[in-house]
Amino acid sequence: MNYDECHAFLIFDLLQDVNILWRVAQLIARETDCKIGLLVSDKFVDRDASLIWGGELAELAAATGAEIHRIDSEFAAYSICQGKRGVIIAGSESDLNAHSTSHNIFRSAPISLVRITLQHGYECVGFLQNREQSMAHGEDIRFAADIVCSWMGEECLRHLRPSERSKLFVSGPSTLIDFGDTAISAVSQTGQTGLVCENLHSVRMNAAGDLKPLYMDTFFGFATVMDRMGRSVAMRPHPGGQYVVRNNIELPKNVVLNNSPMYKVDLSQYAYGISAPSSVLIDMVLAGIPTAVWHDGASVIDASSYEGLTRISTLDEWVEFANRAISDPGQFIESQQRFLKKTGILTDRAEIHRRFLGLITAACNDQLHDPGKRLESRVLYIANAELPTLQLGFFKPLQPLVDGGEIACQLITEAEIRRQMGKVPDEAKGKSWLEGQINSFRPDIAVFCRYSGPLSDWMIYKLRAHDVPIIFHIDDDLLHVPREIGEAKFREHNRPERRGAITNLLNGADLVYCSTLPLMKRFNELGFKGNLKSGDIYCSATILAPAVERVVRKVGYMGFDHAHDLELALPQLVRFLRERPDINFELFGSIPKPAALDEFGERVTVIPPVRPYSSFLDHFAGLEWDIGICPLAATEFNVVKANTKWVEYSSVGAAVVATANMAYDDCCSDGSGVLIEGENGWLEALHRLSADPKLRYRMVCNAQEKLRNQYSVERLQNQVLTMFDLAQKKRKTAA
Repeated sequence: MNYDECHAFLIFDLLQDVNILWRVAQLIARETDCKIGLLVSDKFVDRDASLIWGGELAELAAATGAEIHRIDSEFAAYSICQGKRGVIIAGSESDLNAHSTSHNIFRSAPISLVRITLQHGYECVGFLQNREQSMAHGEDIRFAADIVCSWMGEECLRHLRPSERSKLFVSGPSTLIDFGDTAISAVSQTGQTGLVCENLHSVRMNAAGDLKPLYMDTFFGFATVMDRMGRSVAMRPHPGGQYVVRNNIELPKNVVLNNSPMYKVDLSQYAYGISAPSSVLIDMVLAGIPTAVWHDGASVIDASSYEGLTRISTLDEWVEFANRAISDPGQFIESQQRFLKKTGILTDRAEIHRRFLGLITAACNDQLHDPGKRLESRVLYIANAELPTLQLGFFKPLQPLVDGGEIACQLITEAEIRRQMGKVPDEAKGKSWLEGQINSFRPDIAVFCRYSGPLSDWMIYKLRAHDVPIIFHIDDDLLHVPREIGEAKFREHNRPERRGAITNLLNGADLVYCSTLPLMKRFNELGFKGNLKSGDIYCSATILAPAVERVVRKVGYMGFDHAHDLELALPQLVRFLRERPDINFELFGSIPKPAALDEFGERVTVIPPVRPYSSFLDHFAGLEWDIGICPLAATEFNVVKANTKWVEYSSVGAAVVATANMAYDDCCSDGSGVLIEGENGWLEALHRLSADPKLRYRMVCNAQEKLRNQYSVERLQNQVLTMFDLAQKKRKTAA
């Protein structure tokens, strides 16, 4: 195969990168004509105090014909890669500080190189995190890579952000690439030496106090018992943490230190394996040896990802496990295989080999990345957070196109920008980071969704410099947020800098995409003209709970801090609940429970908010509401709002009773809901629907038919794409 001087660069920054990239380099050398370059950071050299890993890289270079490049900055890496095409691969890359070297190299890499990052552990930040990782690093982890290679499918990656999912490529673990020299053992070999691994540098070992002494004390006691039985124990330090080695811990005489690279260790030689929660447990299970996960007795650390493996804590449990593993190893194998299947990890070595080779081949043949022609459209979202508005209006309708590779997305949040600016805000730092994000992602269009955070004017300027069309999506009159929605929100939204950001975007966007026609007219009246457009629908829905004819048992209201809206219907709701003691009422969201409902005790339930939006909808459908109420106070702020509640209530099979002359007139027409003018009529409507299950059923059927015809995901998708086209045309005209 002729790659016409295709290059493969592999980044080595963390010591554990060697294990992750070892077989990738071997694969490239054996089965492609790529020229291989090993980019070795100064940090890697500094971390390699034992000089083990430098020797391993020299051996790898000799075996693959690779050239080793020492780099002290991303600029040095860029200088080496400039003018080359092919792939650049990192064993650990994200926007965490610990991965900053690889992340910064990716951000500045030439466009001619496809950037690929690998999931480097079972519980890996940005993929599948444990509780302690989320506490330490948060859950908003981003990658600069074009391709994100994972061990398992999207459904198993709870912490992969929606904006990163379009990059996903399920490759399986790179350590399982098959060259015909390894195989998964069915059972362990006979023998009595067990392997104990330490993962003591992990953040989880400091979750609530220092758990390292507890683990090591138990290990020393275990080694003593094994010595009395005439058995040896192998201790394996974590390749990056090296706790035992770096702290010069003296090991008992029957303990053998195994500090060899994992790709040179035959785990099946051991009678059993024990480790604190760590990916090495997966290696042990794959090797076919009885495997136990250590946990602290109080279960402070999160070991839930290893549910299904034998759990041990006390010294007695360690000894009992070792004895059982030696006497009858087969008793553990079946349950461990069930655990492995449950993880979703791709373990077919030949298939993993095929996928990695296919990915690299496609990249080098310009099937994935052509600097002259990108197949996908790249959409950059900027929002105050991962808002429901963003998920409703963009993520959900565009997800089929993302899954199909037609659209790639990236989200920048206000929290990210402020974190980059620092505790003492430094705008220069924020601008530098944002410029890196824009240069790295190279968007075709930018969507500011309700954004009111810092640097809006600078981002408009910078996107203009790249000739990127800008859409400002807005679904409320954020220039006139009233006190009624809550004092805290009122103060926050009306800060001069937030109102200034809204004004910047209303004036500076190529297209202001308004959620409703009344909102568009409002901004016209305020003097913003020429770039306004409203959508026919604000959100879409699929039928989550089809209409069912049944006795009415539950009425509900969904709200977020808008207590003044519920107050409109509250007096008649109280009367209804008094007159119908067989019916319960539920409040779903952050709205506080009104004191007027206290008299009903357990008949009134408050359900806290559920996030993200997809989880919220699933939970909502499970509540099985029969009737949902939509009171809306007649305020200037409310009169421009959308009919989201009707859409969501109808999708979960609830009949809608709503305020007239506001957002719900059209959607409730034709028997698809009941409209109430003012404060009177709620009691009569609730009684009528409760007393006539057939009427309620027909109303839900009508509403769900309207959903299918007018509020489909496909219709909203077409509307969003039309807005993208309009913004691009306006940008071309302006240019």
